[in-house]
Amino acid sequence: MASQFFQVVVGGILLGGIYGFAAFGLSITFGVLNILNLTHGDFLMLGSLVGYGIFLHFGINPFIIAIIIIPLFVVIGVGFYLLLLKPISGKPPNQLLVASVLITLGASIVIEDLTSFFWPHPITGIDYSLPSLELYGVVISETRLFILLFLLILAVSIQLYLQKTYMGKSIRAITQCRGGAKLIGIPISRISALTFGLGVAIAASAGVFYITLFTVTPVIGIPLTVKYMSIVVLGGLGSLTGSVIGGIILGIAESLTAYWFGAQWSPAVSFILLISILMIKPEGLLGRQR
Repeated sequence: MASQFFQVVVGGILLGGIYGFAAFGLSITFGVLNILNLTHGDFLMLGSLVGYGIFLHFGINPFIIAIIIIPLFVVIGVGFYLLLLKPISGKPPNQLLVASVLITLGASIVIEDLTSFFWPHPITGIDYSLPSLELYGVVISETRLFILLFLLILAVSIQLYLQKTYMGKSIRAITQCRGGAKLIGIPISRISALTFGLGVAIAASAGVFYITLFTVTPVIGIPLTVKYMSIVVLGGLGSLTGSVIGGIILGIAESLTAYWFGAQWSPAVSFILLISILMIKPEGLLGRQR
């Protein structure tokens, strides 16, 4: 019994790494732009399908695919922002938030309908696996373990990028004080577009690993977005470490819920965590009150 419990917990930790990495893109998008991007899960889905297509036709390792699609989706994200979101960027914060929800929700529906037309059948996943590792009676999937390590390396790289580069410092400045950042000459519009593109690219990159573990359908976007919103709120807005911790907590919670009560109850966990953290600590575990 104890070994089964630890098996479930380890599985939840490995799954939570993917959740946390994908959620960080949503966190920085909202933190910098004050835009709630409801297409975030759809871009993860699109990243999954693009990764699947590249693997199917060229046989490239998924870890390499996860890197090479990042520039592609940065461009797609920048184009999405300039076309649909930049025209509303000058609205007051409350109006901007509502407008962004309506626009990205509509875009999410369009993306799902178009994807359903061209990809009518569920994609069962990339056929890629590594041998399992047994440690003290607990079987660990090396595929999930290496995915977690790879995502941690990417996450640390992004954190260093945000700390050391001009764009990264500009993103952090806008997050802390948009008015002050504009006052000192930071190009808000350009940084906003690149930030949105970076958030989309992170989601797409995580999608490559998502499809190695799960079946992907065109309609998974909104449920995944809600899950990542829960992680962002749980960990703390704009906190990379918080996103990783929040993702691991949700991964463990889902795994334990499926173990004790059945897999059909797992999707409800994200809603329960979201409501609980909003009631108890709205700024999140590692967030700061503003």
